[in-house]
Amino acid sequence: MKKFFNKLLLVFIAGAVITSCKKITNETNINPNQPVNLSTGYALTSALQFLGGTAGGNATTNINSAAGELYSQYLSETFYNNESRFALAQYDYQTYYTGPLADLQQIITFNTDAATKDLATTVKFGSNANQIASARILKAFIFLTITDRWGDIPYSEALKGNKNLSPKFDAQKDIYTDLFKELTEAQAQFDDGATLSGDILFNGDNTKWKHWANTLRAVMALRLSKVDALTGSAEFKKAVADGLMTSNDDNATYHYLAEQNNENPFFGNYRSRYDYAVSDQVVDRLKTNADPRLPLYAEKTAGGTYVGLPYGAAGDELDGYTVGNRDVSQGIFRPGNVSQISLVYSNQSTPTTWTSYAQTLFAEAEAAHLGWIPGGDAAAATFYTNAITQSLAQNGVTGTPVTTYLAKAGVVFNPATAVEQIITQKWLANYLGNGWESWAEYRRTGFPKLLDPVPTALNTDKHIPRRQQYPQSENDLNKANYNEVIARQGPDALSTHVWWDK
Repeated sequence: MKKFFNKLLLVFIAGAVITSCKKITNETNINPNQPVNLSTGYALTSALQFLGGTAGGNATTNINSAAGELYSQYLSETFYNNESRFALAQYDYQTYYTGPLADLQQIITFNTDAATKDLATTVKFGSNANQIASARILKAFIFLTITDRWGDIPYSEALKGNKNLSPKFDAQKDIYTDLFKELTEAQAQFDDGATLSGDILFNGDNTKWKHWANTLRAVMALRLSKVDALTGSAEFKKAVADGLMTSNDDNATYHYLAEQNNENPFFGNYRSRYDYAVSDQVVDRLKTNADPRLPLYAEKTAGGTYVGLPYGAAGDELDGYTVGNRDVSQGIFRPGNVSQISLVYSNQSTPTTWTSYAQTLFAEAEAAHLGWIPGGDAAAATFYTNAITQSLAQNGVTGTPVTTYLAKAGVVFNPATAVEQIITQKWLANYLGNGWESWAEYRRTGFPKLLDPVPTALNTDKHIPRRQQYPQSENDLNKANYNEVIARQGPDALSTHVWWDK
C-alpha cells in the first residue's frame, strides 16, 4: 500500500510539473507589448502616414515624393542629379504592398470577419461600414498610383500573404475597371454609424471621403481620353452624378507636424542637404503672366529676384549655381543665385494636398471641352476660371490680384488651346502636391510643354520616362510572371508606354 501511495504521489507531482511548465511556456510566449488583435484605427493612421512620407514611407513611396516632383519638373537637383537625368530606372514598390496596402487589407478583413468585426479593438474606431469604405478608397488611391507608375502590376492575386508569394501581373485595363468598381461601391458604403477614428486625412468626415472617391473616379476617367473615350465619358458622368469635391474644404490634404518624426520632407531635406531648387520650368511660367503664386512657391535669390535652376543642369553648368542655405530656427536665410523652395511650401508643418478642389474643376473643364458633360466650351471656360480662382485661394490669394491675373492674355480661356491651358494651369496648381499625378497628366496630354528631351539625360532616348522599371525582386523571385508581363506590356524600360498612354 505504501508503494502504491508513493507511485500516486509521483504521478501527481509529475502532472503538476507538466501543467506548470505548460503554463509557464504559454505565458512566456505571449508578448505583452504585441496585441493579439489589430487596432484598426491605428492601421488607418499608419497607412496615411506612410503615404505622407513618415512611418516607413521613403523618397519614392510618399505621394509628394521628390522623384514625382522631378519627373514633373517642378524641382531641379542641385548636387546629385541622377534622378532628374533619369539615370535611376528601377523603383521598388514592395513597401506599398507590405506597408499601407497590407494595413488597409487588414482593416477590411477585421471589419468583415464575424470573429473580429465586433471586437472592442475594431468597433472603437468607427462602424464596420465606415472603416471598410475608407480603407477601400485609400487602397484604390494607392493602387492607382502604383499602376500609373509601373503599368501592369500584381493586383488580383496580391495581398494574399503566404497563400501566394508569386502573384500574376494584372493588365492595367483590368485594374482600372476594378478600381472604378471599388471606388463606386466604397463611396456608397458609408453609413450613419460611429465615425472614423484614426483618420488624419478627413477627420472622420464621410462626405469628404465620398467626394474624394468620386473625384478620383473623374481623374481616372480622363486617363482614358485617348485609349477608351467611350468608357471614360460614361465613368466621368457617373462620378459627377455621385458628387465631386465642392470646395477647398474637401481637399485631400495631409498635415505634417512641427516635429521631426512627422515633418514636411522638403523641410527635412533643407535641414542639411539642399538637394532641390525650384526649376526654371516653374519660375519662368509664373513670371510670364505675373502669377501671384510666384513668391509663394519660391524664395528670392541673393540678388532679390526669382531665378529657377535650369532643369537637368549638370557638370560645369551646374557648378555655376548655388541654392544657399537657411537656419529656420534662427530666422536666417542665406540665399544663393537660384531660388529655394519657399518657406510657404517647405516649412516643417507645411501640409501637402494630394487631390484638390482646383484639380476637380480643371477635370470638369476638360470634360466639358471634350463634350463628356453638358455646356461645351462656355462651361469649360467657367470651370477653368473657377479652378484657377480656387488654386489662388488655396494659396491665400484673393481679391484684386485674382481679377488681374485672370485678365492676362496668356490666362484667358481660348477654346483653340483649351487642353494645353487647362493642363498647364492644373500643373501649376499641383505644385509640390502629388507629383505622380502631374507626371501622369503630362504623359497623357503632352502638356505642359516641359523640357523634353532633356539634353543631359542619361537614359537611352533622353525623354521624360513613360513608366518606371519593375524592382529587381520580380525578376529574381517571380520570374515566370515577370516574363509574361514583359511579353504582354513591352520591354521593362523607361520608354515603354502604359496602357492609357497613347
